[in-house]
Formats: sequence, C-alpha cells, structure tokens
Amino acid sequence: MPPEEPQRKSRSSRFAQDEEEVDDGRRKRKDKRSFKTNDESFDLEGGIKAEAKAERKARKRQEHEARKGEVDKPTLLYLPEYISVSNFANLLKVRADALLKKMEEFGYEDVRHDDILNAENAGLIAAEYNFEPIPPLPEDMDLYPTPEPEDRSALPLRPPVVTIMGHVDHGKTTLLDFLRKSSVAASEFGGITQHIGAFNVPLSAGKTITFLDTPGHAAFLNMRQRGANVTDIVILVVAADDGVKAQTEEAIKHAQSAGVPMIVAINKIDKEGADIQRVKQDLARHDIYVEDFGGEIQAIPVSGKTGQGMQDLEEATSLLSEILDHRADPTGPVEGHIIEASTKERGRVATLLVRRGTLKVGDIIVAGTTFARVRTMRNEASVEVESVGPGMPAEIDGWRGQPEAGDEFLEAPNEQRANEAIEYRTVTEERVKMAKDMEVIAEARRQEHERREKEAKRQEEIAKAIKAGIENPEKHVAEMEKTTEGSEEKQKREEVPLVLKADVSGSEEACHDYIMTVGNNEVSPKIARSGVGPVTEFDIEFASAAKAYVVAFNVEIPQHIRRLAGYHGVRLLENNVIYRLVDDIKKVLQERLPPLVTHKVTGELKILQAFDINIGGRRSIRIAGCRVENGMVRRTSKVKVLRGADVVYQGTLSSLKNVKRDVSEMPKYTECGLGFDGWAAFQEGDAIQCYEEVFQKRYL
Repeated sequence: MPPEEPQRKSRSSRFAQDEEEVDDGRRKRKDKRSFKTNDESFDLEGGIKAEAKAERKARKRQEHEARKGEVDKPTLLYLPEYISVSNFANLLKVRADALLKKMEEFGYEDVRHDDILNAENAGLIAAEYNFEPIPPLPEDMDLYPTPEPEDRSALPLRPPVVTIMGHVDHGKTTLLDFLRKSSVAASEFGGITQHIGAFNVPLSAGKTITFLDTPGHAAFLNMRQRGANVTDIVILVVAADDGVKAQTEEAIKHAQSAGVPMIVAINKIDKEGADIQRVKQDLARHDIYVEDFGGEIQAIPVSGKTGQGMQDLEEATSLLSEILDHRADPTGPVEGHIIEASTKERGRVATLLVRRGTLKVGDIIVAGTTFARVRTMRNEASVEVESVGPGMPAEIDGWRGQPEAGDEFLEAPNEQRANEAIEYRTVTEERVKMAKDMEVIAEARRQEHERREKEAKRQEEIAKAIKAGIENPEKHVAEMEKTTEGSEEKQKREEVPLVLKADVSGSEEACHDYIMTVGNNEVSPKIARSGVGPVTEFDIEFASAAKAYVVAFNVEIPQHIRRLAGYHGVRLLENNVIYRLVDDIKKVLQERLPPLVTHKVTGELKILQAFDINIGGRRSIRIAGCRVENGMVRRTSKVKVLRGADVVYQGTLSSLKNVKRDVSEMPKYTECGLGFDGWAAFQEGDAIQCYEEVFQKRYL
C-alpha cells in the first residue's frame, strides 16, 4: 500500500498539468484568431476593421482594371501581302476551323483552308482578334502635292488652260490653227487629230493662254478626259450644219463632271445648211443653256476657215479667264501633269503642263514610277527655254524611264528622294499586280476544287448506276452530263492575243481601250503585250510564241522585222487611223467566229410501218416504211425523227430503198423504206424531217 500512494498522486498531478496545458492552448488559439499579423490595422477584440476591408477591395479593383487595360490593348502583328487561311490561323493562334466559322459570320462564302487572303482582308479579320496590323512600308516615302493655300489672292496670275473639245470633224483643229496661225490639221492622218497638243498662244488682247487640242474620235475617250481634268476653261466646238453628236455629248459630260466652265463655239457658220438656232436648241436638250435661252454660257458663232467671229471668241475667253482669276505660286515645289510621252532621236521625251512652281533645267521630277533630271526644255516651236512657269507647257527630256500620259509629276529635292518615291510606288504597283495574280490563282484553285467535287459526284453517280444494274454505267453518266452541260462548252470565249505597239503612250492607251470594246461572248481580243515605239525583234518572237498578231499604230516597221515576221508566220496589222486599224482587228476576230448554221427543211415523211429485212445469214436491219408527204428525201439528207414535240433522233440515213432497190432520192407522194445510221428505236406514227445545213459567215 505505501508504495502506491505516491503513484496515484503523481498521476493526478499529471492530469492537472495536462488540463492546464489544454486551457492554455485554447486561450492562445483564441488570441491568435483575434490578432492578425499583416500590414493592415487590426483589432485585438473584433478582427479586421471595416476601413481596412474597403481599402483592400479598392486595391484589388485597381489591379483588375490595370490587367484588363493590358488585355484590351491590341497586339502588333506583321501581315504579309498574301497569306493562306491555314497560315493565318496559325499566326492568330486559333484553330483553322474556328477561323473559318468566324469568317463565315463576317460574310465570307465558301472559304477553304487553302484560300488566299490579301493584307487588307486579313487585317480586318485580325482586328476582331485584338491584333493591329503593321503596314509594310511607311507612306511618307512617297511624294505628295503641296496643299492649296486658303488665301490665293496674294499669288500672281497664271495663264489659263483652255481645252478645245467636240465631235470628230467639227473643226476643232482648224479653229486652233487660226488662233496660233499655224497648220496642224494638214499633218494629221485622215484629218483626225491623233495626239494631245499643248500650245502657248499670245492673243491679240495681250493675254497669254495655253490651249489643249484633244482628239475628237471616240477611241480617245481617256485622252479627252485628261484634257477636261487639267483645264480651266472648255471651248465646246459644235458644227452649225451638224449639231450635237455622240462625242459632243461625251465632251459635255467630261466638262460637267470636272466642274469646268464652258464656252460654245458654233463653227462652220459659212457652210451651206448652217442653222445656229437649231444648234442652240440641241444644246438646251442636253442642259447646256446659252445666253439667248436664259443661261450663262456664251455661244459664239465662228468660222475657223474664214476667221469670222474669232475676235469675239478671243474676247470671250479672255473675259472669262479674268473673272475666274487663275493664280498659282511660282516659287513652290513644281507640280503638274504629263500631257503626252513618246520616244524620239534624243531619247524619251514628255510634254507636260506645269500647275504650280517653276520648272528649270536640272530639276528632278518624278512621274509614275520613273523620274527625270531635266536636260533640255523646248516650247511648242521646238525652241529651247531655261524655265517654265505655272500654266505653261513644255517638252522635256532626260527621263530614266518612259512616263505615262496623264501621270502627275512632282519635284523631288534630290535623286535619293526620287528613288525612294519610285521604290515605294513600284512596290505598291507590284502589290496591285500580285493581287490580280493571286485572284487568278484563287480562281484556278476554285475551279480545281469544283472539278474535284464534280469528279466525286460523277463517281457517286456511277456507283448508283452500278447498283441499279445499268449496263455500261460510265457511258450512261457521260450521256447525262452531255445533256446538262453540253451547251456550256459551246459558250466558252476564245481570246485572240495581240501585241500592240504605238508611237506615243496616249495613242497606245486609246488603241488599247478601243480594241477591247470589239468582240462578243464567243471571241474577243486580248492584249498580251503593249508598248511605245517601233516593233522590235522581241515583239515578233513573243508574238510567235504566243500565236499573237502584231498591231502597229502609226509606227514604221523595218524590212528586217517584216522578214522576221514572215519567217515566224506572224501576221502584222498596221495603220495610221485608229478606226481602220480596229476594222482590221474585227476581220481577224470574225475569222475565228464559227459560222451561223441554219436548217433548211427539204422533205417531210411519216412512218407507216416498221419491219425487218434480212441482209444475209442471220443478219437483218430494221427499216421504217414511210410516205413522203412534202418535198423530197435524198440518200445524203440529214434527218430528224420527231415523236410528238420531242426530237428522238438526229443524224443521217444508212439506206434509202424503193421496195428492195436502193435509190438516191424519192419525190413527194411516194413510199419508201428508210434505215437510220446506228438507230432503230422508231415507231409507227413518228414524223421525219429531212434538212440541209446552210453555213453563213458571221460578222461582229
């Protein structure tokens, strides 16, 4: 017993000690819950204060807004000029199928993984995925015209640019001849102006006016449009004995669309049959109201041949130019337009019209994708000049390449800056050309895709025909395709390639545009190559390889080039008047047109009975016993077999018999037996038409 007492006491004291430790732990955990060790203020009794909680929420909200702003900011993305849909999806880091679905939502139809997108369309789609496309080249590499000043009253006056426009053969050039006391019409082929001429003319009133003589033939539409767009005043020439014609209406539209004031010169008043009043009425029908009809447009009766009324025309032009008050800055960078461009003995030359600034020898100007350091300048009399101011024309040389008529030219400070602008424009042109090429590639891919789908559909039809037990299923499917698509093959257009060479760029452009208006849905011209200058050996070799015709407008063809063309079998089409040249091209196209085939019915028969004739051994042929009801049937006739309104057979006869005797023809009201070539499914009551095919030459 004594030894057990200390043991019990020790156990009870140990239990008490454990209870004290448990209570102490509970107390510490309680204190820990009410005591937060962080940077915020704390409350030992009640926990986190309301102010600290609000501050934490505000800080979290700010961090969220900052992260959201970073997400909304678009990511810069460099896009190539052209990219396939699958590669574009990889660039955007999205699935290709998801991208296709997205593009369909945007309105794209029939898009496939291998389709090609240009940079513009790809950029619009990339923007929807929060990407910002990066332009390939900065636009500041190009040259741009200087903005017009708001107040022009302080600028000096410049000569106005007056364009003479109107219908062919209404006397425009003759009128200009009288003004500048020279003869241009005598040097023109066929009496029709072929080029744009720019002339600086001092009038008797002391003013200097720049005249543009635009061709009046319909083929030179673009040249006349350029004349209206660079001019200040239009003199519309209308013949008093002819009235308003097609080219007159076009000239009116060009002048009105350009917003250019107009003066009407009623020419040829000295001719018999001239009716000035009728001309004014014709003009009123086209919304051109002259002063006699309550309008503001001056109408001056003149005669370019005798000079009658020319003084009044000069005064009207001078007065209108003073009212319009044309001014330009002669000290700024040089700007203007190329009126005409050609190649001469001294090299590439261009006739230009200065719009602003003063062009001097040694200046560098950029036009299109070429530039020139002005070597020499000549006026309309071929006299060299040192400088040309606003509103003045000049012919300059020193071009590195051939400029195009209608191009705007701008001055560059140095050759480096000119080369930068040309490089930018060349890249831009290549992008446009590549866009056209990619469209062709895309179209070829689309056709290939359609061909594969068509082939897959054909295989399905063959499988169905085999399953249905049809003999020769491939032939059955081919006949079905022939009936549904045979007409489409006939509608394919044949393109006749041409190599076009002209003396100047304006003529080349006019010939190109006029030639492309010829043709129809079956045959049309195709300009495979065009240029300015004489026909070269490369042109002949190119035409030989492309099986093309060489079209030479107003250029000489050397004898060795003619021999080379004969050796290669290349046909040359040359002329100095555009409508005659186009007539030659029409004849070439007409040779490619299939003839018009008409059927002339020569006989009509009716099948009375069908029977078989033994032709030896076990062989027999089926014969249609017929009665000739109209005309005559010949052994060589082509026939149609009609069952009701349907043609059940169209072909030729294999035999024509009278009883058992072969005959060559049977007249009306006789009976005969007919055998058809490769066909014997005729029935009693079928009607037969015998016909001849008549071939007629077609014209454009």
